[in-house]
Amino acid sequence: SEACWPSGLKPDFIERDVAISRSQPQYGGQHKVLEIEHLYLDLIHRAERFLYIESQYFASRKIAGAIADRLGQPDGPEIVIVNPIKAQGSIEPLAMDSARARLMQTLEDEGDPYGRLRMYHPVTPKERGIYVHAKIMVVDDRVVRVGSSNFNNRSLRLDTECDVTIDAELPGEESARARIAAIRNGLIAEHLGVTTDTVAERIEQTGSLIQTIEGLRGSGKTLIPYDRPELGRFKTWLADHEVLDPAGPEEMFEPLDQRPGLVRGLQRRIQTRRRRWYGRK
Repeated sequence: SEACWPSGLKPDFIERDVAISRSQPQYGGQHKVLEIEHLYLDLIHRAERFLYIESQYFASRKIAGAIADRLGQPDGPEIVIVNPIKAQGSIEPLAMDSARARLMQTLEDEGDPYGRLRMYHPVTPKERGIYVHAKIMVVDDRVVRVGSSNFNNRSLRLDTECDVTIDAELPGEESARARIAAIRNGLIAEHLGVTTDTVAERIEQTGSLIQTIEGLRGSGKTLIPYDRPELGRFKTWLADHEVLDPAGPEEMFEPLDQRPGLVRGLQRRIQTRRRRWYGRK
C-alpha cells in the first residue's frame, strides 16, 4: 500500500500489471514449480537487440544453453552480464565461481562466434569490487524482471523464490517501454559513474550495449571485464559434476557419472546447433 512506500523514493511504475513467477522444489506434499526457470528461458529467446542481466551467480547450464542458442544466431542479441568478482561465503566461491568459469570458458571459446557476450564486474573509485546481490533482467526496452532468483541450480530448482515481471508488449502496457529502457540505462550509468542521459546517447549512437560500455569504461568507479581464472583438476571436476549445486532434489541422489554434467550438455547443444546451421547453409 501507499503507506508502506518509503518517503522520498520515486516509484518507477504505478498501477501496472505484473507477472509473478515462482520456484518451489517437490518436497513432501508440495508440487515442483519451475515458473522462474521457464520464464528466464522464454525471455532469453524473446530478446531481439539487448539482454542486460545483473545476478549474484552464473552457474546454470540451462540458462547458459539458452544463451548459447541466441549467441549462435547471426541476428541474435547482445548479452551483458554483471556479476560480482567473487562469490561470498565458505562454499559459494568453490561452487559458484568454478561453475561460472567453466560455463564462460565454453561460451567464450565455442559458443559466441559473433562476439556478442560480455561479463563485467562493478568496482569502486578505489578499484575494490562491489558485491552484486541484484537479480535483474532487462530485455530490450520491453521487459524488466526483478526478484530473488539467481542463475544457479539451487535458486531455480531447490530453493523457494519469487520474481515479478513487467512486460511492455502486453495490451495497455506500451507506455512502460521508456521507463524500462531508463532503468537499464540508469543501472549501467551507476556502474560507470556517468549520467543516464550519457548512456542513452551512446546507445543511440552505437546501437550497441557492449560498445557503449567499452567506450565509457575508465579508471575509478567503472565496470571491469571478467577475467576467467585457471581452474585446477579438482575445481574443474567439482564444477563439471555439479557436486555442490545439483540441478534439483532428484539429482542430489544420482551417481555423479549419471548426471548430465555442467559442460557436457552445453557443448553438445552448441555442436548440434552448428551442424543444423551449416546444414541450412
